Amino acid sequence: MTGTDTKSDTQTDTQANIQAQMMDRLAEIVWTQLAETAPRQLHIDDIAAAAGVSPAAARAVSGSITALILHRLAAFDRQAVLESLADIEDAGEVTIREKIVEALMRRFEVYAPFRQQIAQLDRAARRDPALGLRLLDSLAQAMRMMLRMAGDDLDGLAGEARVRGVALVAMQVARVWKDDTAPDLSATLKEIDVRLARAEEWGRTMRVLRDHNPAAHPGGHEHDDEAGLPGAGDRYQ
Repeated sequence: MTGTDTKSDTQTDTQANIQAQMMDRLAEIVWTQLAETAPRQLHIDDIAAAAGVSPAAARAVSGSITALILHRLAAFDRQAVLESLADIEDAGEVTIREKIVEALMRRFEVYAPFRQQIAQLDRAARRDPALGLRLLDSLAQAMRMMLRMAGDDLDGLAGEARVRGVALVAMQVARVWKDDTAPDLSATLKEIDVRLARAEEWGRTMRVLRDHNPAAHPGGHEHDDEAGLPGAGDRYQ
């Protein structure tokens, strides 16, 4: 590599870092304002002014208020997964189901200080189907990342069914979480256990969980190595 190439790569890396920092700053301001303001009332020019950058630069880097919201959500989700991973590694040998419970709880803990923002997004999603779909996709991506961290390969259609199943669990638990003000989020944890158990039963009923040797399972439930909702069957024990 020549000196010119090295200089060019350095300049590219520096520019990328500047853009990433600007995106983070804009997203942080949007997230703060979202506590009191609906997404449709936020304007990129106002966010740019608060961040101390030009409106043109803010538009070029972010594209939209929705993109900034999704950027912030993705950062929180990465934080939750990484913190979960650290806790799981410290805990030693645990089942995939236990990892999923831990990861879901950690995610709710990360979002706990931001219930107002989540409430704003819930209301906005009901009025704006396009935003709602983007938020659902963001949730699915978070669950996919979480399941891979927990050790699920997510192969095939059954793997995608597990993603959607755990995403549904997260949405159902959120209804309890939004009013759970206990420091340990005990009601949220209980609801995770309940909803995961129901998801596991659904997986068995719909034959998402199968086994080539059903006789090995006294309950008669079947599962295999190519399918399954997290937490049920030998693969998840």
